[in-house]
Amino acid sequence: RYSRNRNKMKLSVREMATLVVILFGEMSSTFAFINNVGRIAYVVLTHRSPCTSRGAANDKNWFTDILRPFLPEAMDADALKEQENIRRMQYPEQYPATYEMNEISIDEDRSSREAQLVRPLLKKTQLESRPLKIIYDARKDGWSAASFHRCVDSCGAAVVLGKTKSGAYVGGYNPKGWASTGGARPSVAAFLFYEKFPLSKDGVVFQKLRKVGGGGLACSFDEPNYGIAFGPDALVINMQQPNPQVAKSKLGPYYEQGPDELSSILSSGREELVDLKILVGRYEKGEDIPYSGAVLDMTSG
Repeated sequence: RYSRNRNKMKLSVREMATLVVILFGEMSSTFAFINNVGRIAYVVLTHRSPCTSRGAANDKNWFTDILRPFLPEAMDADALKEQENIRRMQYPEQYPATYEMNEISIDEDRSSREAQLVRPLLKKTQLESRPLKIIYDARKDGWSAASFHRCVDSCGAAVVLGKTKSGAYVGGYNPKGWASTGGARPSVAAFLFYEKFPLSKDGVVFQKLRKVGGGGLACSFDEPNYGIAFGPDALVINMQQPNPQVAKSKLGPYYEQGPDELSSILSSGREELVDLKILVGRYEKGEDIPYSGAVLDMTSG
């Protein structure tokens, strides 16, 4: 409460709390604290009381006027949309996967059938225009969790490409890769995919399935003795004996069911794989590989 020209102005509890937050919110230095005190005091003490009849219409927004020096300038709808588009371009994997298909052609893909297959899926990912390489081939490296992690750990974002006994391709995109650090590796940009039938004249056509319920448990297990797990149940290839090639899938809780409203990307929810490969980006020597180590998981509880 303060008085000026014998007129009293009262602050509500909410208004006082807001002023306190502003006052102490920038106390990273003594100067910031003193500066905030001075700015608030100047606006308050030079402002006419709303209790006076004269100028009351101008004073009805006096509290907003006090806060105005501390608030960002308002942006119109077009400016906000442009800012959002720029952010999406800079940080595409802070948003859910797009259904758009990548049309970028990479020369290095010509030598890899698998790279050509998955390239269209990588629109608006960190691997969109980066050359790919096969880092793990289960038929060559072994159907075991140990062999899997020996090949894939600390290689960054990865594409899982499996082929079932019935001849269909299934897989997923893990933006955070694996590192055998334990726990989960969250990402809202993760997705699954499956091959749609019948085949088109242009060859294999994939359908993406987005992560749902936030980014938590996108990759639910990053354990050195465990294989692949998109969510606890959406696509699991645990590589455990006696059936290391068996994959299981249940859609809905962690990954969407998609336009076909599937309950699983595998027939009967369970199938044996005859092929499994992991593709990652090619990086120059000394180049930083995003998410090649431990990642912070504050989403999985």
